[in-house]
This record gives sequence, structure tokens and C-alpha cells, in this order.
Amino acid sequence: MKTIQVKIHTCWFFVLIFLHAAAACAHGAGFSILQQGTGAMGQGNAFSAQADDPSAVFFNPAGIVQLEGIQVYTGGTFIVPNIRYKGEVEDETVSRVYFPPYLYLTNRVKDGLALGLGIFSPFGLSTVWHEDWEGRYISTYSRLTTMDLNPTLAYRHENLSLALGLNALSAELVLRKRLPLYYVNGGLPDGTQELSGRTWGYGYNLGLLYGMGPGWSLGISYRSRIRLDFDHAESRFEVPQSQSAFFRDTGARGTLELPPSLTCGVCWRPAGHWSVEFDMTWTGWSTYDEVKIEFEEPVGYTQSEEFRQPKRWRDVMAYRFGLKYLLSDALNLRLGYIYDQSPVPSSTFDPQLPDGNRQVYAFGLDCNLGRKATLGLAYNYIHVRSRYKYNEILEGLLESDRANGEYRQDIHSVGLSLLYRF
Repeated sequence: MKTIQVKIHTCWFFVLIFLHAAAACAHGAGFSILQQGTGAMGQGNAFSAQADDPSAVFFNPAGIVQLEGIQVYTGGTFIVPNIRYKGEVEDETVSRVYFPPYLYLTNRVKDGLALGLGIFSPFGLSTVWHEDWEGRYISTYSRLTTMDLNPTLAYRHENLSLALGLNALSAELVLRKRLPLYYVNGGLPDGTQELSGRTWGYGYNLGLLYGMGPGWSLGISYRSRIRLDFDHAESRFEVPQSQSAFFRDTGARGTLELPPSLTCGVCWRPAGHWSVEFDMTWTGWSTYDEVKIEFEEPVGYTQSEEFRQPKRWRDVMAYRFGLKYLLSDALNLRLGYIYDQSPVPSSTFDPQLPDGNRQVYAFGLDCNLGRKATLGLAYNYIHVRSRYKYNEILEGLLESDRANGEYRQDIHSVGLSLLYRF
């Protein structure tokens, strides 16, 4: 009994330490954050048919029934994005390093039955432009921070494992841009508008893992859409005193629907030292059709009661290939590749998230520190195909303020993790 109590207290210690860190540095670059474990990350997230470490809570929760005893898996990813713009002038985003962390706990209660808990950031957006850049009237600062609490139950009968998880997701959104007051009076400096809000959303996830025969396994994982209702958001303005009657701070509300996703993967283990996996993921980004913000009081020179911006994002596919090789009893090598389609159409492409089709090149190592601990390291180089913006989003802007031009983006990600088995 004392041994069990010590294990439980130790697990809660990990949880408390993680939550303290996450509250201080839960940031994400990009809308979806798939760097949720170095094992999966090192093999291009082709992991749903293996799911053989506690990060399975995220990738395919049916896999946690494979794990023995109580296991704790924690870590995070250093993400360094760089976006470059070439229009009338050249510019680039402000250099920043982001660190979305994660923590997973699993416990095989008995043979064929397991419990899991994940705490991670599945979505994030952070794009920071200089305050005086060419597209400052579209966006200077965008940040979406999320944290998901994901308890999971998994059950196995013979070669088939099934899992159900619940998701309670907290979200904070901050959007900032400059206001072209000189359109009305050429002598006025720019103003600033900031929209911010916090809320919770709820959803579920499902998993299936099936052993198809010697060396083969099939994994299927589904995550539901999550609706975020920002009913108590705030819109704040910084303008000259002479214009304050038009731009008063006010309450606001809006809705953001995070997309559902479905992943299907097949793993082949041709020999004891090798495993090869191929995954396909569908993401239902068509949930992101429009940005609509309703103000409690009219704002601006036209005294508008709402703001609308079309998005019309598309459902897309991602294709993932991963390879794992056991170099020795103490060391695993992982390699991977991803081709990820962008959901953003040319008609609504904008500097908040200048996304394009992505190619990801992945590498990882696992180092066993004895029988109880494993240290993980992974690296992803993400090359985003350049995109050209030639559209008229945000009616009323002059052509010179639309930031039409070429956008290039590269992202470097380095993940570190520690797995401990009790």
C-alpha cells in the first residue's frame, strides 16, 4: 500500500510542476500543434498504429493498454518560426522562441484495462509583426493559446483495443492591429485595436488499435471538433483623445470552432529491430469559415456593431511516413517525413497565418537510462511553400496597405522528453 501511495504522490508532483510551467509558457506557433512527444515527432508523427509510449493519449489512446504499470511522460518542444515578406518593401516577423509543453500519465489497472491523462496544447497561433510594417492595418499580433485536459479509458480484448477520451480545453485569444486614422485626417497618427478573450470548450476523442497478424497493426484515431464561445471578450482602443468618442472600449463576443480530425495508420515490423509506418490524417478545417465579432457598443467612424472577415478554409489531408530502428538495447533511431496540405485558400490568405503546403523532415533518438527512464530527442525542419497574397480582404484599405506580396516561412522545432516507468 505504501508503494502505491508513493507512486500516486509522485505522479501528482509531476502534474503540479507541469501546470506551473504551462501557465508561464504555454505558447504555440501555427494553428495545430502536433509536436506532442519526441517518439512520434522523430518519425514524422506516423505513430497511430504503434502508440507505444504515453503520448498515445494524444495520437491514439487505444495504445495505452500496451503500457505496463504506471508511466509518466513529460517534455516540450522549442519552436522557432520565421516568416519573411516581400512586397513594396521587405520585412519579417519578430524573432521569438515558443515552448508548448506536454504531460502524459498512464496506468494499466489490470490486463486489458488502462487509464490515461494528457495535458497538452493541441492548437496555437502566434504571429508577431513589427508595429510599422506594411500590413499593420491587417495584423501586428495574433496569439491563440490552448491547454487540453484529456482523461482516457482504454480496453483490450484479444487483438483489438478501443479507447474513449474526454477533452476540456481552455483557450485565450489576443488579436492586435493598427488603425489607419490618417484616412480621415492626414495629420492623425495610427491608433491600435486589441481584441482579447478567454473561454473553455469541450469535446471527445476515440481510438482503435488492431493487431492484424504477425508484424502488422492498424491504428485509427478521431478527435471531435471543439466550439469556443468567447462571450466575454473585450475590444480595447488606443487613439488620440480627439477620436476617443468613435473608439470606445467595449465588450465583444465571437465563436471559434476547432476542427475535427481522423487519422488512420498501418505499421509493419519486418524484423525485431525495425518498424515502418504510414499514416493519413484528414482535418476538417472547413469549420473555420468566417470571423464574426459582435460589439456591445458601436465602434469606429461608421459605428459598426459587428466585424466580419471571411476565411473559407478547406478540409485537408496530411501524409506521414515514419521509420524506427533499434540500434542497441539503449538507443533507438527514428526518421520521418510529412506532406501537409494547407487549408488556407488564396482568396482569404492573410498575414495572421500566412500558411502554405508543408514538407516536414524529422529525426529522433531515444536513449534508455536504465530500465525505468528514457530520454527522448527529436528535430523537425518544416519548410512551408511560399505563397503570394493578391486579394482584397478587409474592405476599405488602400492598395498600399493590403500587404500584397510574397510570404516565405521556415520553422525549426527541437523536442525533449523524459519517460519514467514506476
